[in-house]
Amino acid sequence: MFGPRKLDAMATRADVLVALGKVLDPKAKKHPPLRSGGLAVVASQGGHSAWAFDVVNVDGQLMAVTAVLSNTGDLWAVTAAAVAAVPTAKRVKAESARDAIVPPGAAGAAKVAPAPAAGALVQQFRRGLVAQQIWGDDLMSQSDAIVAGPTVGQVARGKQAIKQLWKTRMKRNVREATSGEVAAAVTTDGQLAWLSAPVTRVADGEDPLPLRIFAVYEKDAGAWRMIVLHEALALDEPGSGTPYKKVLPPAPPEAPRAEPTRTDDTKAKAKKKKPRPKPYSQAP
Repeated sequence: MFGPRKLDAMATRADVLVALGKVLDPKAKKHPPLRSGGLAVVASQGGHSAWAFDVVNVDGQLMAVTAVLSNTGDLWAVTAAAVAAVPTAKRVKAESARDAIVPPGAAGAAKVAPAPAAGALVQQFRRGLVAQQIWGDDLMSQSDAIVAGPTVGQVARGKQAIKQLWKTRMKRNVREATSGEVAAAVTTDGQLAWLSAPVTRVADGEDPLPLRIFAVYEKDAGAWRMIVLHEALALDEPGSGTPYKKVLPPAPPEAPRAEPTRTDDTKAKAKKKKPRPKPYSQAP
């Protein structure tokens, strides 16, 4: 589990329960109200794994949640999840100016190395960091796909909405670089995979933004296709985000300069006008 805070990165169920116990008391008579903003649950081929996404209102605080689940003996269990607060863009701009934004789980003690079965997936993900159309092509090809950004209102669902979002993303030259270890694993049935990594995102006209990516992939004819892209952030102490802002992706390649077209000298020259013949007049 990754997030929602900088220190929250747990690799075992026991660690997750201990962390939850610090903020939620299962014996309490009164619990904070939860309101779903639009739960999506999609099962994989064969029905033995699934992924879920929702933006939940927890007592007035918006939290984005992405989870991967596996089914064993008709019992569903969460195998990986990302949880993050969803602040307003105005709040993010103010906190970014103080270098108070960090990737969720960036300082967590748990280390989850990529599973051997996810090796090709990790390489595919890395290629898309600077060539983001690779991710966009995957996401725009599936009606169930979801892209969730780090601030309020940045959720796109389905082909058309993602197509519009990705057009803007490519126009702004969005690109990312990993600022920490990549974690990835494949579900037991081999139909879904998840990947998570702290990154720094840059775009034209914007300050570097430390984030955590949590992505879900589905198997498609032997290849992996991204179906969920969740970018999240955590608010921390001023200055704590400075090291992450120093890890930057390469600048986008410059567009080739078009050479000026040369006009044909023969066409450029004005054509000489032939003198008109004088009218012939007969003598009387």
